[in-house]
Amino acid sequence: MDYELNEMQKPFKFIFIIIIIESMICLAFGISYTGNYDKNVFEIIINNKKMSCYYTEKYKNGFITTTSDGYNDVDELVNKIEFSDNIYLSINEYEVYYKNGHRRPDNTGWYINKNDFEYKKVNNDLMIEIKRNNKVLYNGKYINNLNEYINERGRYYFHIYSKRKDNLFIGVNTHISFNVIVGGDNND
Repeated sequence: MDYELNEMQKPFKFIFIIIIIESMICLAFGISYTGNYDKNVFEIIINNKKMSCYYTEKYKNGFITTTSDGYNDVDELVNKIEFSDNIYLSINEYEVYYKNGHRRPDNTGWYINKNDFEYKKVNNDLMIEIKRNNKVLYNGKYINNLNEYINERGRYYFHIYSKRKDNLFIGVNTHISFNVIVGGDNND
């Protein structure tokens, strides 16, 4: 009878040991279950005009996944730019620090206030997708010269993807989306 009881307890002992090891790893690497993490902020600009964007982030921390979303701090809700032969996209990603040099965790959105915080520009691999009229015009690595893809008036849709790996256990996937009307009030 004792042998059968021992055999029944083995899976529970194994699960208990795994929980203890996972807790020790989390403590050793400062991993928090609260969902707070160091968020970077992005600044998206087309032809010197900041774009209003929506973002979603998926934070992976070992076995824990947290998501967040929101808008950046641009006042204009509708992105409009003039049509021209030279259209350039600029994507800047920044780490946010307090003035004392400590990293600011869980900033509640992509609000850039250079008076209150310090910003360090970082370069992560970015992928972008450009669409118009339900047709993909470009899907690949980040490019800043959009002349080949935005060559007529109308509404264009952008999706930007960023992957950041903070260490072996922690990573952040960011998806940014926005649309822009090029050359007036043409909404197609």
